[in-house]
Amino acid sequence: MRMLATSPIFANNTFFANRLRSLLAADQLSETTFGGWFGNFQQNADVISSPDQAFDVLDFEPAARKALPPAHFGYLATGVDDDATVRANREGYSRIQIRSRRLVDVGKIDTSVRLLGAPWSSPIVICPMGGEKAFHPEGDIAVARAARSKDHLQMLSTGATSSIEEVIAARGTPVWQQLYPTNIWEVGRAIVKRAQAAGSGDCLHR
Repeated sequence: MRMLATSPIFANNTFFANRLRSLLAADQLSETTFGGWFGNFQQNADVISSPDQAFDVLDFEPAARKALPPAHFGYLATGVDDDATVRANREGYSRIQIRSRRLVDVGKIDTSVRLLGAPWSSPIVICPMGGEKAFHPEGDIAVARAARSKDHLQMLSTGATSSIEEVIAARGTPVWQQLYPTNIWEVGRAIVKRAQAAGSGDCLHR
């Protein structure tokens, strides 16, 4: 239990770490006490109030549900038809696990990747999502600044709430442009031409 209190699991969650240390200090670690405390940890209905309280990315979902109007949260959390793709995504990620390796030097970690021939220091890609100003006053611009801070690739939605020129200026490097083509060829062509003029055509030659 004392080793658990210093575990990386609690590194970014001072509330739970301090609570466990208090139990240790008070010598309250009976099976019943610890089982009840850990059950509350797993089933706590409270939501995080700041990012540093998150245990994993899924902790942001109840926070979004609490903060957003129902229609906005529904748009964010659901898919088309019967949500089959949403379920498939969750099931797909559940099959990905971290492979632990002992006695390996992790002092220098290289997370860089090559995507379509272009090098990126981060393997994380921020997918396109329309209507981002429904969730943040600055919408795509705020996302671009976040992407810039960690050098993530950003894709701009066809239904973006900011122009590609503004987003590229905030990102500091060209972003990718999503294209939902319509039956009007000129519309799709105009989107592509504007993205090229803004510098997106140079993304693959970084």
